[in-house]
Parts: sequence; structure tokens; C-alpha cells
Amino acid sequence: MAASIVRTPQWDDSYEQQFIAIPPLGNEVKLYLTHREDPHVESNTMVQLHLRKGFDNIQCSSYLTTQPGVLGVGSITGTVSIFNIKDQTIPEIHLRPKQPRPCNAIAFNMTNMVAVGYDKGRQDNSLQIWDIEESLRIRAGAEVTSSISTGLSTSTGLRHRAPVSSYLPNEAVLSTSFFTDSEYNLICGSYKFLRQIDLRSDAPVFQMATKCTLGLTMDPFQPNLFQSYSEDGSLAIWDRRKLTVSGGSGGHGASQKTSSSGSNSIVITESPVLQFNKLLSELPVRKIHNSCIRYSTMRRGEFAAIFNGDLIRRWHTGIVPASAENYSVGSGAGGAGGASDIALSTISEQSNSETNPVLQSLKTQASKLYRSNEDSIFVSMVLDNKTDYEKVVSFDYSPDLNSHTSTNFVCMRQSGTVFRMPVVESIEGLDFNPSNEFTIVGPEGTLTNFVSQDVGNNHQNIMDKSLKSLEKLTIKHRMRRPSDRHNPGLNGYGNYGGGKNNDGDDDDDDDDYDIETEELSTTVDDGDQSIINGGDTNREIDYRRASTDEDLVPLNKLLRPDDIFKNDICLVIKRRAAMGYALDPEINYQILQELDPNDYQLSLRNTWKWLGLAKKSLEKGTMVSEGIDLGYQGVLGIWNGAEALNDQKRIMSTGGPISNAWYTQAVRAITAAKGKKISGIHIPVNSEKKSLRKLCLIVSGWYLTEDEFEEKLQLLVSMGYVTKAAGWAVFHGNISKAIEILSESKKERYRLMATAVAGYLAYKDTNVNSPWKDQCRKMASEMDDPYLRAIFAFIADDDWWDVLDEHSLPLRERIGVAIRFLSDKDLTVYLNRIADTNVHRGELEGLILTGITSKGIDLLQSYVDRTSDVQTAALMAAFACPRYFTDPRVKHWIDSYRAMLNSWGMFKVRAKLDVARTKLSKSLNGRTTIQATPKQFYLQCTRCNKNISKPKLINMGQQAGGFNTANNQMLLKQFSKASNKRNEIVSSCPHCGTPLPRCAICLMSLGSLIPSTDAIERVHSNLTSSKPLAVKNNFKSWFSFCLSCNHCYHAHHAEEWFSKHYKCPVPDCDCQCNSK
Repeated sequence: MAASIVRTPQWDDSYEQQFIAIPPLGNEVKLYLTHREDPHVESNTMVQLHLRKGFDNIQCSSYLTTQPGVLGVGSITGTVSIFNIKDQTIPEIHLRPKQPRPCNAIAFNMTNMVAVGYDKGRQDNSLQIWDIEESLRIRAGAEVTSSISTGLSTSTGLRHRAPVSSYLPNEAVLSTSFFTDSEYNLICGSYKFLRQIDLRSDAPVFQMATKCTLGLTMDPFQPNLFQSYSEDGSLAIWDRRKLTVSGGSGGHGASQKTSSSGSNSIVITESPVLQFNKLLSELPVRKIHNSCIRYSTMRRGEFAAIFNGDLIRRWHTGIVPASAENYSVGSGAGGAGGASDIALSTISEQSNSETNPVLQSLKTQASKLYRSNEDSIFVSMVLDNKTDYEKVVSFDYSPDLNSHTSTNFVCMRQSGTVFRMPVVESIEGLDFNPSNEFTIVGPEGTLTNFVSQDVGNNHQNIMDKSLKSLEKLTIKHRMRRPSDRHNPGLNGYGNYGGGKNNDGDDDDDDDDYDIETEELSTTVDDGDQSIINGGDTNREIDYRRASTDEDLVPLNKLLRPDDIFKNDICLVIKRRAAMGYALDPEINYQILQELDPNDYQLSLRNTWKWLGLAKKSLEKGTMVSEGIDLGYQGVLGIWNGAEALNDQKRIMSTGGPISNAWYTQAVRAITAAKGKKISGIHIPVNSEKKSLRKLCLIVSGWYLTEDEFEEKLQLLVSMGYVTKAAGWAVFHGNISKAIEILSESKKERYRLMATAVAGYLAYKDTNVNSPWKDQCRKMASEMDDPYLRAIFAFIADDDWWDVLDEHSLPLRERIGVAIRFLSDKDLTVYLNRIADTNVHRGELEGLILTGITSKGIDLLQSYVDRTSDVQTAALMAAFACPRYFTDPRVKHWIDSYRAMLNSWGMFKVRAKLDVARTKLSKSLNGRTTIQATPKQFYLQCTRCNKNISKPKLINMGQQAGGFNTANNQMLLKQFSKASNKRNEIVSSCPHCGTPLPRCAICLMSLGSLIPSTDAIERVHSNLTSSKPLAVKNNFKSWFSFCLSCNHCYHAHHAEEWFSKHYKCPVPDCDCQCNSK
């Protein structure tokens, strides 16, 4: 037989566990004990306690649970030896069949009876039951009254006594086991059948044809479940309650006596509750017969098996309980089988009433696949654990002292050595709360990780540290074209340069869509360092100086786990919301600048800059003309014309669809309003869409007068952005200006480049390929700076496509070049191509191209998929949705963001968001596309149960209960945003005239102002017109109620009273109002 090691839980000595081990040779039996010097400290030491030798090829073994030390082994000759391994002086008991043959299985029950399974014999049954106590009593006579109670006493064993009962002639018994909840019932398996035997009956309770008859093992936590496997490695889990109709099959008192009727019981199903086909097929065929499969003694529903001698695979199973209604029907004597009959009969009756045979067939199949009246077992998890040593042939579970659910294994190797190993457990449950704190649950307990309160304080330090660490990570592997690393930002795009410096009057229409140059905090030294766009210098890495010791950086050196949690998008969103990140683009721009001073997310900031300018332009009406609203339209939408607008609500009147002529007329009117700034724009003469090109340049912010352009170039040069200024000059078609800028630089290499660029003026009119052009092409592919690459690529072939293919340039600059120099056909192709690319990548800077349109929502969806920043997507989409169009994705983002704010308790921020969204949804004709959120509460009169703040609709001059319409208006004004008549007093219900309750402190009506408020307001009205102070003073007179004692106060009086007292100010009232 294969080696075996089995834990004996009933033999445990306090916190020490005992294991029975049979080495691979099968000639001895050992008893091992775990050894811990400190009961509170886990140890993997194993100590051999006892040893019993002298056996011949042990085939099977089992132990007696009621008497520690007593166990039995079966040999290949059929002899069963029962002995006490803890006492060598007590002789063995030997049980032998009539004909010598291999002993395949042995099992003890709780009353000192042993079942032995043999190979097939000619004149002897294969399943024999022996009563050890009875045999010892006959042998020892009156001297031994209870052999087992004295440790098998002094008997030398019985050699010729017959078993008390035997079963199954002419058939081999391969495995057997007693049910843990019944001393008279056992299960046994032969080559083709599983049978349940009741020792009080001559016939089996049931028999069932199956190949899974080996290794019968009972579930220690669920006595009705047992498992077996077949020679092909298939494993099955059975529920004995579903195997018979008879109610007396399980040894439950009197019902057992009526279970046997001399014939086999009817079998309802031959299918196990859970089956794994060829689960153990990875084992060699010769070893499958003796496979090592163990049920866990610590965890309910877990079992494990050994594979390849170095892998223990564990299966966790769970049970879906039967529905309460159906389960109660099937419970009782019949178990689940009776419930199944009722369910089947009910379905059968329903099916007979159906005339459709297809429906009847479907119902029948469904009833067989899923039965809600039965428990259903499923596999919840499968875990693999590598053993500490190879060639493991047997194992068993070993509990852990520190945790009742933690797992250890005691294993036996092929050499017979025994070792104990811990199992590295994985967590079983993980849940995050809205603050990014999480709790993990596992076998070793529960752990909650709390985020520290200084999350927002060290955010920038974390970002700086992560950047420095990433720069050191695998330097050699990060060598690539410098164009791919020109910007250390997360999105890889620079800022929008160009446009007028927006420090003038906001009412000036000429600053629409002008995007000012970023203020650069990075100082530029005189070293050999390239300057790039985007407000940051190119951090070049000298690869030649890279030390080989820094090639590899451990992962834990990049970021600590706490830093990772603090930079999670969940906390980033919360941090922004707390700082006021909402629907004001200018405030959002400032917040991002404060959170991200090093321009790690420059494209996000510039997108808000573009949205802010688009919002200003729309509010001033410069993007509305001829009844067409072009607010928040991008370059692509404007270029595509009327066809891009007809699926949106862009017209102010209820006229028909927008025609091309109507659209062209509106565009011309918008561009004409720009005056001299548009006159200086140079576009292709042969273009048929000149007005559209001009408006596209306006929307992209790429339009400047000559003076403004000159000022912008001087600003860039003064800030050290020489190559960027030269690139802008080329992008505007002024090569001479680019040469001048480079030649005036203090750096020698820029002056040399100016000489090289000057060659363009000599070769621009020739098509002959020259060495100068070859050198320009070579430099265009080798330069680090994207602007220099673009300049040399253009002057080499005089082709603007070479500039547009330089993806390191900001998108806005490439769009400006395309609008200025490409033909109408090429421009259409180019705009659609880069729009699709930006939508696919989710680059926010692409919104300048798509606008807040349906295509822009596709871009935002890709952005959310990439970053999970649902906050930004919801806020940006709210500017145009549902004002111009509706999209279910936007609604989902808004609802998700609102739910996040509510989960953080940021109700004020959520309320302001709702108000701002409602304002943004208002079209130019004054119609609001979002229904305002209704009031959540109101004051109700205790007499007429009507809303006090809602005036009663009566005719002019008519009075009701002495309260006229003027009083109604006074009450409304008193609790509105602004009320100039604060000395007017409303003290009764506008519907029934019932006086309002009085303040329990000042005894004045709650509808009146508190006495000191008038004087305060008169003083402050003369000094200042501060609105927040007026609101604060108005709040002092608001109603305040105690929901426990129902007493009322002015809010200001209640605040003053409960700052010094705990109890209610009303006499004889002991209510602690402020503690409720």
C-alpha cells in the first residue's frame, strides 16, 4: 500500500496533536506528536512517540475514536491486527477470514465494532463485522468485563471466532466507512456498486451502480455527505439523504427498524451532488487506487489532494440552501427525496395542463437541472499550495494554535520522513469604503487599514518621489527616442501656447478662445539642455554616466503601499471635491495648479482652460449667430458643418433642420465680429471653406494679430523657449523669423542650427535632392527636441505632413498647422484621423477637436476607462448635456459622482453640483432642460396640516381667517434669499390663521425676527452690503425644533442656550434636546 499519515483528533493531548503514520514499506506503525515548547507559540517540530513493528505489507488502517491508542491494520494476507500503540505490554488481537486474501479496508464505529473489507472469496463474504469487546469477553471470561475500557486487557486475541455478521458474497469490498452519526450504518464500495449497510438488517439499505467506489470518506462537519473516487480519477460527493425514499435509512431511532424489508430500497438518483471528472487523472494509474484525499478538520466544506509529490490542491465548497417553502415540504422522514417527489409531481401536473410540447420539455429539463427544494453544492475556490519538500506521498490537516481557521499540513515523504509545514493563506474577502480604507478577512482574522488624515498634505511629495524613483528604474531599458519622453506629465502633452495674454477686460470680445502661455516655474540653465513645450524642461538622462548599480531598483523602493492608496483616484476625487472642484472652469484650473504645480497632468488643466474660455464666449454671445448656438463645439464639429449639428438642439427657434447656407451665414457673422484679428489669418487661397477655417482657428485659440504674435515670440525667447519660438515662427510660415530667433540665441548649437535652417531659402524652389536636404532629414530623425525635429523635417522636403506626423508636438499646434496649410480634402481626412486616435486613447486634450458633443462623450468614456476619473468626465459633460443632447453615459457618470459625494457625507457639495447643473442646462431661450430638485422638507401647520411656506391662492382683497395675500408674500420673502422688509412680522398660518409656535426662550412668535437682528442689520447695511452677513443674520431667525419634546426656538437662541445648558429651557422638561 502507499504510505499514509492520518491525524487522530480524538487522541489530541491538550494543544498537542497526534498522527498515525505508516511508512511506504508497510512493516511498521508510528505515532507522531507535535511539539511546542510554548503553548502560545506555533512550532512545526514533530516528535515520534511510539513505534510498533513486525507487520507484513500493511494494506489499510483505521483507529478507534473512543479509546486513544487503539488502532487496527490489515495485511495482504487478510489478517487484521488490533493493538494499543501506546502500551506495548497489551497483546494484539488478530482477526482472520476463512480464506486468506488481501484486506482492502477497515473501519471502527463508536461501540467497539470493526468492519473489514476483503477481496472476493469463494465460500466467504467480503464484508465482515467483528465485535471486539464481545470477542474479548468470551476469551477472557469473567476476568475481563470490558476489555476496551482497560486498554484491550491481557487477551492474546481470537483466531477462530466468527464475525457477528457478514455481507456481500462473491464480490470484493474495496472501501468502507461508518457514518459518524450512526453506530449501525456504514457505507461500502465494491467494483461496481455503492451500498449502505444497516447492521441490524440482513439486506443493504440501498445499492447504487457507480464507478466511484474507492476511498470512502465522511465529511467531519456534515455527516450526510461523503466522497469517493474511481480508478480513472473521477471524484464524487454524495448526499445519503437523496439516495433512498425510505425514511429509516440512517439510524435514527425507531425508524431504523422499519427500514429493511428484505429487498433493496428504491433508488431515486444515481448522480452525486457534486462530481469532478478525472480530477485525479494527473496521478499515475497505479497510484490512483491509493490516492491521498483528506477532508479538512478545521474548515467546513474543504478537502484536498496531493499532486506530483509537491503540490497540495485544496477545494472550498459551499452549499446553497433550499428555499424555505419547498424545503419544509421535503423535510422529515423522507428528507430531500420526498421534496423532490413533490416538486416533480407539481411540475408534471403543470406540464400536463400545457398544450405546447416544447414548453413542457423545457420545464422538465429545468426541473432536473435546478431544484429549489434541494440543497445545492458548489465550488467556491480552488487553492494550490507548494510543499516545503518534494516527493510527498501522504498528508493530513493540522490546526494552528493562533487561529482556528488557519491551515498547516503534516506530510510524509517517499523516504518515510515526516514534516509539518504552514500554509500561506490568501485573503477570502476584501472590501473598500468610500474613503479608500479597506478591510480584509481571511483565515487568520480580520484587518482594517485606515488612511491617515494627512492625505492631502503630502500628495505633492508623493508625486515628486515617484517621479524620481521612476527615473532610476531600469535606466538602460528606458532608452528610447527622446521625443517619447519630452514631457514628464502623465498624459505626455504640453500646454496651449499662443493667444492674447488674457489680463485685460473680460468684456473684450477679442479674447475668446485665447489660451495664454503657462507660467513656467522651471528655471532654464545655460547647460546643454533642450527646451520643450508644455511649461517644463526636458530632463535628459546621461546614459553614458548611468551606473550599473542603478540599473535595477527594487519595486518596494518606488512607492510605499500607503502612498499608493493615497494616490488612488478615489481619494484624488475626494480631495478635489473638498477644494471646490466643480463646474467653474477657472476654479478647477486653480485647484489643479495647486495640486499639480509640476505639471504632471497639464493636459487636464489646459482642457479646463479651454472649457472656461468656451463658457465665457458662449455667455457673451460670440458663439451664437443667426439663431444657431455653436457653444462648446470643437474644431471637427465646426469643420463638418451643418450635418454635425442637426442631431443636437442647436437652434434657438423651432425651425427646421440647419442647412449649409444657413450655417455658413452664421459662421461668417461670428468671424466678422472678430475684426482685425481675423484679417491677419493666412489660409489657402483655393479653399472653399475659408470662413470655417477661420472659426476653427478661433476655437482652437490659434489666431493672433501680427503685434500679438511678435509679443508671444519675444515672451517665449525671454523665458528660454528658443526652439518653441522658432517652431511657432515656422508654423506660421515665417522661416526668416525662425532663423533670426535661433541666430540670436546665446547657445552656440542653436546659432549653428540657424545656419542650417537658412539653407532652406536657397533650396526651397528646387526639387533636386541635395546633400543639404539629406542632412536635414537625418537631423530630423536624430534631434531630441520635437520643435527642432519638426523644423528640419519641414525644410528638408517642404511638406507640412512631416510636421503633422510629429506626435510629440501639442495637439493644438498640429491642428493650427493643418488648418492653415492643408487642402480642404486633406484637412477633413486629418481631422477625422486624429479625432479617432484621441477618442480611442481617451486623451482629454482631444476635446478641443471633438468639443462637448457625442464624439466628445466617446472620448470621455475612453478617458474614464483609462483613469476611472468619473468626476472629471461628469463635470465636463455637464456643460453640454442635456442642454444640446442627451446621453445615458453622462447620466451614469453624474449619478455615480453624486453617489460618491453622498457616501463621503459631502451633501453640500452635491447640492451645489445639482444647482450648477441646472443653471448650465438653461438654453439661450431660457428653457431649463434639467428639472430642478424639489424641496426636501417644508413646515406644516399642526391644525390644517398644510404647507406654511406655500401661500393660499385667494382672490384679490379676499381674506381668510384674518390673513390676507400681503401676509402670505411677507412670509415668503422672510425666508427667501433676499428680503428688504425685515421688520414685517408674520406670525400665523397663511391658510387657517393659527398662530405660529412661540420660541421657548424669548416667547416671541417663530415667524418674527429676533429682537437684536434689526439693529445689527441696520448698522451693517450702512457699513457694508456683505451678502454672507445678511444670510447669516437671517439664519438666526429660522425655526429650530426638538423632535423629542416638540419644543421650538429661534435658531440663534437655541445655539446660545445649549452652549451652556444640556436640558430643554421649558420648565419641568428634562429632555436633553441637543443630545438627540
